[in-house]
Amino acid sequence: MNKSDSLRKRKAQHLPKNTLSKNDDKTVAVVMETVIEHLNVRFKLAELGYYLEYVKQIKLSELIGIIKSYDKRTEFATLTNEDAYIQPDGGVLVLRKKDDENYKRIALAVEMKHQGTNDKRVAEGKKKQAQGNAIERLGKNLIGIRATLQYEKVTPFVCFGWGIDFAEGSGIRNRVITMNEFYPLNRVFVHKRENYAPVSMYFREKEWQENELFDVMKEIAEASITTYIY
Repeated sequence: MNKSDSLRKRKAQHLPKNTLSKNDDKTVAVVMETVIEHLNVRFKLAELGYYLEYVKQIKLSELIGIIKSYDKRTEFATLTNEDAYIQPDGGVLVLRKKDDENYKRIALAVEMKHQGTNDKRVAEGKKKQAQGNAIERLGKNLIGIRATLQYEKVTPFVCFGWGIDFAEGSGIRNRVITMNEFYPLNRVFVHKRENYAPVSMYFREKEWQENELFDVMKEIAEASITTYIY
């Protein structure tokens, strides 16, 4: 069975137990399973004493704990809610050590944003609506991930955006470019460069397919794990 067939089969298996989830989130979860399998084989993580944990959300207190583990920063705000968390649409893949329960490194964080229905409204003879704010909700999660990885060489964060609002020539793409510190879209960025921390922002009008997600997510996770372990 090729990779494409395998991904379709996994997605079908997940449909019954994820009927309340968004289709995009289910797709990313299915692709993430395949990425995890690949990484375990690629790096022989079990033999090296590591394992991967896939979580849908991560508490702010955990992010602060990761920052503290570098022993470089001493000042932190007091959280008003210890249960507060960030929840990227596609979840977070965390690299863990079997012999150190405190070891946590973000190997991959995934967002998936679908924005824009004006193409359908125009086809139906309706007026266009103002562009939505799905992209604005990226801010909190991206800031949290960037802060947590301040002392690392990598920022393994990716957002896949699709829909009419993200078509070529759309002004809303400028918001994404600004959010990514003016680095280009639709390219993999993992390692920090020029004192910036660009991330991988993939945006277009056409919906992203499972194989495309897999290729990008795999590349980012491989780069971050290589940096953490070696």
